[in-house]
Amino acid sequence: MSRSRGQGACASAAWNGSVLDDDVPGDRVTLTTKDDRTVGVAKRVGASSAGLVLSALVLSTACGAPDVDHPVGEARCQQFESFAGQLHVGDPSSGLPTVPGLVPVQPGDQPLPPPVLPTLDSIEIDRTPDGDTVVFGLGGDGSIGWTARFVQMPLLHGTDDPVPISGACVLQVDLTGVDSNIASLRREVPMRLSTEGEASSVVEVLGYPSSSGLVQSFVGTRSGTPTVSVESSIDRPAIAVAISH
Repeated sequence: MSRSRGQGACASAAWNGSVLDDDVPGDRVTLTTKDDRTVGVAKRVGASSAGLVLSALVLSTACGAPDVDHPVGEARCQQFESFAGQLHVGDPSSGLPTVPGLVPVQPGDQPLPPPVLPTLDSIEIDRTPDGDTVVFGLGGDGSIGWTARFVQMPLLHGTDDPVPISGACVLQVDLTGVDSNIASLRREVPMRLSTEGEASSVVEVLGYPSSSGLVQSFVGTRSGTPTVSVESSIDRPAIAVAISH
């Protein structure tokens, strides 16, 4: 099991053009605002274990904004963190595609079928003593990339329409190289999971189906200063996003 964790303050920031070197651990990048004021430093940290490759990447993003149709108190987001990594489930080699051009297709032969991708099998909210954990249950074989980042304006991939989610902050969770295996996931009407009570750190979760190997989910938080940690597990293939006030 590997974990990525962090907390920070909200700022209107942009990259200063620096590029991370994949071969140098702990590479640092200065984070600046539009008026060239330094507000922080991003640092990449790598970790790995048997059957699991996880790179934790803390990046600059923007903070979430509450949905005007579903307001939650007067809290304003003060987070800008981002996390990223990769998880191998099942037999990662079984889903690898054949590189086009290396195996020519003879006249009359059928082209090779597309590779079978790992699947998102479930999305659940588990209550914990410290808050709530959103668990993305996975299945199949292959490698899954994931990112979790606070966003100011949550948008569904490929559209300009804002996602109708409530919460002081909005955490966008993207899974790449994945097919959705949940019948209730629909692009027009997403699956909506909600919690009850002020003690919950999560207001609601919206899940959308896979589109070109990308599955998007959005988590609305009750607090404007939530603490987030992300764990990836191969024993029970899952990505768990723990959120506390």
